[in-house]
Amino acid sequence: MSHHKIEIFGVPQSNFTRAVRIVCEEKSIEYDYLPEPPRSPLVAAIHPLGLIPVLRHGDFTLAESWPIVAYLERLFPEPPMVQAETAALSAEIGQWVSIVATSVDPILVRKYAFAYFFPNTPDGSVDRAVADEALPQMEALIAMLDARVAATGFLAADRFTFADALLLSTLIPVRQLPEGGRAIESAPNLRRYLERHSTRASVVTTDPRT
Repeated sequence: MSHHKIEIFGVPQSNFTRAVRIVCEEKSIEYDYLPEPPRSPLVAAIHPLGLIPVLRHGDFTLAESWPIVAYLERLFPEPPMVQAETAALSAEIGQWVSIVATSVDPILVRKYAFAYFFPNTPDGSVDRAVADEALPQMEALIAMLDARVAATGFLAADRFTFADALLLSTLIPVRQLPEGGRAIESAPNLRRYLERHSTRASVVTTDPRT
């Protein structure tokens, strides 16, 4: 399969799709990104639940961002994005990927941001009830993340990893919304973290607005 180009499918606004693309950019992988919505026939043929992102590499297909990045790491080991010098540091990276995926994303993206972007209201206006309900949890999560990045400016392993790629992809759109922006501005370490890493070439290249 080495002569086949990596193909990544998903929508550009998806934080999980963008995080995988950031990894590809960090590793200087020659890949094709092809916009594809969730549950499209192509995506549904790869992911049993029709979720994005998905990967195709020749005849091989794969779903879910973590195994996709693990696969890419085996093929393109440098720079390492999920592996580290020790088993403990590698596990730490996985821990923070899991925290972002299972605790941060459900509140900041699926609940708070979706109340703005995909409101379940008759007139399409912001779902204030859902957004307001998410605010205390969002503020607590941002405070936790602010404390985490204070020492090194990274989530894990004292360097940029897949955990950071996923967190950046999650926080950048949240920062564009009123309460999310104010919460991040009030978290000085997290604000500096975003300002520093948002200028990385991999992050700029994968900006869904471009």
